[in-house]
Amino acid sequence: MKGNFMHWYSAVSNSPSLEIALEDVTREILKKLDGKNPDLGFVFISSHHSSEYEQITEKIKSKIPFKTILGCSASGVIGEGKEFEYLPGISLTAGILPDVTFTPFHFTQNDLPNPDQSPDAWHEIIDTNAENPKAIVLFPDPFSIRTEYILDGLDFAYPNTKIIGALASGGSKPGQNGLFLDDETFSNGCAGLIISGNFELDILVAQSCRPIGEPMIVSRSNNNVINELDNDLPIVAIKKLYEQLPEDEKYIMNNALQIGILMDRLGDVEEEITYMIRNISSIDKETGSITIGESITEGQIVQFHLRDSGAAQEELKKMLSEYENKNGEIIKSTLMFSSVGRGKYLLGESHHDINLYKNLIDDKSPITGFFSNGEISPIGDRTYLHGYTSSFAIFKESS
Repeated sequence: MKGNFMHWYSAVSNSPSLEIALEDVTREILKKLDGKNPDLGFVFISSHHSSEYEQITEKIKSKIPFKTILGCSASGVIGEGKEFEYLPGISLTAGILPDVTFTPFHFTQNDLPNPDQSPDAWHEIIDTNAENPKAIVLFPDPFSIRTEYILDGLDFAYPNTKIIGALASGGSKPGQNGLFLDDETFSNGCAGLIISGNFELDILVAQSCRPIGEPMIVSRSNNNVINELDNDLPIVAIKKLYEQLPEDEKYIMNNALQIGILMDRLGDVEEEITYMIRNISSIDKETGSITIGESITEGQIVQFHLRDSGAAQEELKKMLSEYENKNGEIIKSTLMFSSVGRGKYLLGESHHDINLYKNLIDDKSPITGFFSNGEISPIGDRTYLHGYTSSFAIFKESS
């Protein structure tokens, strides 16, 4: 329909008083809506307001008549050009979405299908018959559900769908996070949303690492344990790397050594290399093997990486500078999920990532999000749970 466009509006408040913060964000959103009723809302709330999680959506919907509202708890919220790390905060976005359909869902670990079940089992737990939805947004609780199992299952059931989201944060033990979905608040499982219709979605992921040494082939492995690299012990490769590094980088290696897995499954090292970064969980000094945070198979190519501030800043700047809005669609809204291990802790300054995004991509449309315990986004044709990243889901109007 001509002139039938989507509109998004956002507001953020860092008042330590929940009542004042809610009044701030709802008043600002209502002013921007100018009498129009929104279809969808995203809300992210810092753990400073955890005692009142149960009432959050009810209070918001009493002021703004959202058809659906989705969100989660956070260690810090992002909105209106600001990143409030470890500070009180509420970030709210409202979308008017003509020609867009969405289905909210919540499930727990016990609801998940068995690995040998058909895609229909996944369709059932998220309550949709849509074969190829444009996007699925997920907010899992990291203490109560296996996120990587969910991602494998949804990739299997919806191979042409973009899956985005992040792990709820703010809580330090099971039961302390909040997942907000319409009139309910959950402390476990996964809350989410299926979105289909007349919009486009681009996804950008910036990691915080730079490669060191040379790519190596996994010559022997068992699940997530690497026993040999280039037919030698991984601990030998690590010692060689350490000896070759300048003194200032040896300190970084002692505290922030990661491993990157080449995303080309055929092992072809091309000019533009994309690695999925994973933690090295442990180094076994007796066997010389290393345990990493991902299953890996023999023949895959890996490279050691260092996580540091300079690499994080350069990669994000490079990624944003090279972003191409291929069809020139108008950017309407962005969801931003940034790791709790990134932000000021890693980059040395507040608001770094959101300012860079606004300067290089778009400073007109709203940006909403939070600091998470893990970021969900695709690399190639698979969806992964990342760490130490900033992830951007860019919603655009179809041309």
